[in-house]
Amino acid sequence: MPYCPKCDMEFVEGVTICTDCGGPLLASREEAMALRQEEEAAALKRKEEQALQEAETGGNAADSREECCSSRTHVYVRQSQKQEDLKSSAAAFALVGIILGAAALILWAGLLPLSLSGPSKILIQVIMTLMAAGCLVTAAGSFRSARSADALVQEENRRTESIIRSFTDAYTGEDLDRRLESEAAELSPEELSLKRFELIQDILITTHDLPDPSYVDALSEEIYGKLYEQG
Repeated sequence: MPYCPKCDMEFVEGVTICTDCGGPLLASREEAMALRQEEEAAALKRKEEQALQEAETGGNAADSREECCSSRTHVYVRQSQKQEDLKSSAAAFALVGIILGAAALILWAGLLPLSLSGPSKILIQVIMTLMAAGCLVTAAGSFRSARSADALVQEENRRTESIIRSFTDAYTGEDLDRRLESEAAELSPEELSLKRFELIQDILITTHDLPDPSYVDALSEEIYGKLYEQG
């Protein structure tokens, strides 16, 4: 089942974003544990390699770039993605509720005899009926939440498009590179890419009220692609 390592919660199949923290879900708890072990091993290996490199060369700008990039671990989740996840969750709960409800009706009608009888049989039928009702109620609530998110999705899309359009109207890739001209000749392609990205971030932060760093990163990636990777 999809699993959120941050909240330690499992979700129904089809959900990709944690509804509590907004983080992306992993395929299962086991995968999260395996990934955590791999990350710890990789982090230890990077520290060993960095210590060795610093001992040999005194460190360089590429190490700083790696640390900077690896520190951006929180991924921004758009409102449209949250809405789609709510719809997927609602559809999954609705399907389960319908199946359980149909099974409960069959049991109450006596069309599927059980080996149990008396209070035990009634208890099972009541529990199945309550589970079906709970799933359907949850599905209805999720559908309502998804519909109510339309305004948030549209507002976010308008704001994102407006910020990106104003940035690309005001700056070109050449404009940004001229700001970095004094140090660009001394930078490797990877370091230059990082400097460009950081400059875009700085401009966004100073010209717009953007309190969410992950949103700034998402905007910067889109703008970087428009300025340097398209065409």
